[in-house]
Amino acid sequence: MVNPHDKLSSGLISTKGAACTLRIRSHYNALSPIQKRLADYIASNREGLPALDLKQLATKARVSSATVTRFCRTIGFSGFHEFKIASAQELASVPLVFEEFHPSDNDESRINKVFAAYIQSLIDTRAMASVPDLIQVADRINQARQVGVFGIGSSGSIAVAASHRLSLVGVPCQAHTDPYEQIIAASLLTKDDVAIGISHSGTSRITVDAIRLAGEKGAFTVAITNHANSALGRVASLTLLTSLHEKKVHVATLTSRVAQLTLIDCLYITLTARNEKKFAAMAGLIESEIRETLRELPKSAG
Repeated sequence: MVNPHDKLSSGLISTKGAACTLRIRSHYNALSPIQKRLADYIASNREGLPALDLKQLATKARVSSATVTRFCRTIGFSGFHEFKIASAQELASVPLVFEEFHPSDNDESRINKVFAAYIQSLIDTRAMASVPDLIQVADRINQARQVGVFGIGSSGSIAVAASHRLSLVGVPCQAHTDPYEQIIAASLLTKDDVAIGISHSGTSRITVDAIRLAGEKGAFTVAITNHANSALGRVASLTLLTSLHEKKVHVATLTSRVAQLTLIDCLYITLTARNEKKFAAMAGLIESEIRETLRELPKSAG
């Protein structure tokens, strides 16, 4: 099993350049209770944070100075100084556009807030996304004998969409959304294969077990999740992070699909660039077959 802190230091989970708020959010579920107290204090006092030194922050959050230092390193900073600089830069940037829903909202307001949630989820996910990681995953897929994509529930539908995308560029790929099928498929993977596990929470036990098993069989494993230190993130070789503001807007299930599919499309586009001639040939063949299959049937005589 890969240690998540090793991943952070090696760049396997890269949050470099991402805002403090996004980093805290992606690691929150894995924080200790005392670190969550510190995270909650920071979230509620963002504007005053740049004026505090390490000891002042520890005192106000009712934690030790050592806890502050460990917290900063856990979410991907080298220490408090780097965290404080990033916090100040974040305050100077564009503020979050998420708004809570209220009983007094009219239909247009609700619709606008849903669009805002989608837009912000993609902005935040782009901030968390590591281009080198996406390229590494695309290259692994390009060299793989086969790719298995694992997910259940709403993540299962993204797994199916991913298998369709990858098949279009000639990648032997299959989605596995049934719990028993996931374990069977994972057990048959080898070092020449890639396994991708999709789970917003990163705690879907069946998907976590499948990715763990695939890794034990030697496959290169990828997690797509909203939480860096989740169970899925810990067992995967590399993690691609989405970022959703779940506490403010109650459309997490919907926005998670958009963010997950966007990461899949990034892989798809990267792969098409590496296989332009092959992709063009396959696209032509597929289009021809679709035309033939869906063509209008001749009208029956009489």
